Formats: sequence, structure tokens, C-alpha cells
Amino acid sequence: MKVNYKTIIIMLILALSVVMVSGCTFNGYKTFDKAGLSLQYPGNWTEISIPPTDQNIANQSGFNITGVFIDGQSINNYTFLMEIAVANITDSNLTAAADKLNNNYIIKEANTAPYVNRTTLKNGYEAIVYTYNGTGASSHLTLNETAYVFTKDNKTAYYIIFATPSNNTSQNQQIIQNIMDSVTIK
Repeated sequence: MKVNYKTIIIMLILALSVVMVSGCTFNGYKTFDKAGLSLQYPGNWTEISIPPTDQNIANQSGFNITGVFIDGQSINNYTFLMEIAVANITDSNLTAAADKLNNNYIIKEANTAPYVNRTTLKNGYEAIVYTYNGTGASSHLTLNETAYVFTKDNKTAYYIIFATPSNNTSQNQQIIQNIMDSVTIK
């Protein structure tokens, strides 16, 4: 039996290409998929139990936390935190839901008045973004925080709060942007 080396080489190149492309698709990210929201987050982050203090404050804002993820050891020792929550806003609108979050949660953590910006996320969702320096409700760490409040249909609102005790670096901003670009509301 004659071995056709060209065919073998072509098959190896194709197999290697498939492996490389599939590896790049996820790029070390995990998927969060809960409460009608899907997104990608860094694979080295760990989901932790929802801190009761955060959940109580979120509840006062009309939100229910569905996931908390950290890059670190615990709620008191992390380099990055992401908190995700959902709220029913059928009796109001995105602005009212964001104001309620600001008045009942963000202001309790913020050391300065938050910078507020309206934007549209990559997938077309209207969003209100709060950026501020604060003290974590559960961690008591001094943090740089960014909170996105967004909706697809003005019936359900989501928030994602990002917090880091380090400087608000371009690397941190890129991680936040990658996550927010992956957001899909079902």
C-alpha cells in the first residue's frame, strides 16, 4: 500500500486548523447563561456565593442577584469582581430601574458622585452606565466600579457591576468591554 504524504500533510493541517480555530473561539472564557442573560467571562474567574449584604441592597433596588464571579480568593481578597442581577421593570422603564439601583445600591458604595453615561451595547441594548470609586458593601475594599444597567425590551432590566481594587487600567477596561460585547438577552 502506497502512502500519499501530501494527503496526510493536508489532513494534519486541516485537523490542526480546526483545533486552533475552536480554541480561539472561546479564548479561555466561560459562559454564564441564566435568567435570560448569556455572556462570556474569563475562564480563571470563580463563581462564589452571593454575599448577603449585596443581595439585601440589590433587593431594595428591585434586583435579584443571579451570579457573583471573582478573580481571587474570596469576597475580601480579589483583583476583579463581576456581579450580575435581574429585575422586572414592567411597571416602569430602564431609567427608573437604573435610578432605583443608583439610589439604593450605588450611592451606598460610592465615595463620590458617579459619572453617568447613556450608551448602546454591541448587541443594540440600551444601557445606562455608572462609573465611580467606592467601598464594597461586602468586601469593604476601596474599589473602582462600573455598573451597567440595560434592557432589551423595557420589561426586564439587568445590571452587571464590575469592581476592582486596582487602578482602572486599560487592561481592566478591555476585560469589561469583552464581557459586555458578549452579552446576549434571550
